[in-house]
Amino acid sequence: MVPSPQMPVAPSGRKLAKATAVAVLVAGVVLVCFVLPAEYGIDPAGIGGVLGLTRMSGAAGASAAPASTRGPVFPQPAGYQMDAREFKLGPYEYIEFKYELEPGASMLYDWKASAPVIFNLHTDPAGKPEDASESFEKGEAAGKQGAYVAPYAGLHGWYWENPGGEEITVRLSAIGFFQSAREFHHDGTKRDYDLSKARTPE
Repeated sequence: MVPSPQMPVAPSGRKLAKATAVAVLVAGVVLVCFVLPAEYGIDPAGIGGVLGLTRMSGAAGASAAPASTRGPVFPQPAGYQMDAREFKLGPYEYIEFKYELEPGASMLYDWKASAPVIFNLHTDPAGKPEDASESFEKGEAAGKQGAYVAPYAGLHGWYWENPGGEEITVRLSAIGFFQSAREFHHDGTKRDYDLSKARTPE
């Protein structure tokens, strides 16, 4: 008798969460060790210099965060914070939310929208005019996740715009070495957040 084929078993929620965490971790390692040195001359781990990747960017040492002299260890002056936000975007409205980071400070992030939005991961360099802003990732999507290392001091974060006529909810989760953040609304108002008072996980 030929045995009946086994039906595939759907992976559990725990397995999916574990696989997602591993994927984010791998993406962060690739970003820090290979993409940032090759594309922007930013080499926080020092691996890009060893592999010659920083020469590809033509910008090694220009505005890059200094390479660590202690290998893969990057001490920070204050503890990391965990932050979670939810934003409501009415039809054709936009909002910006950026964390204040020092050079070499890192964060992991994950944002999801209830429908595709126009987004732009960009910066406001400290002490420089608005036209000094740099964009690192932009387009239209319903979510993004990854790791980010600040190339210089300033505000680093996202612009989200609702391109349609229905309300969209954007949810952001981040963990990193930030102590404050700023929110920019479509009506021109701003709001500052002191995240140093938030509880740092033990």
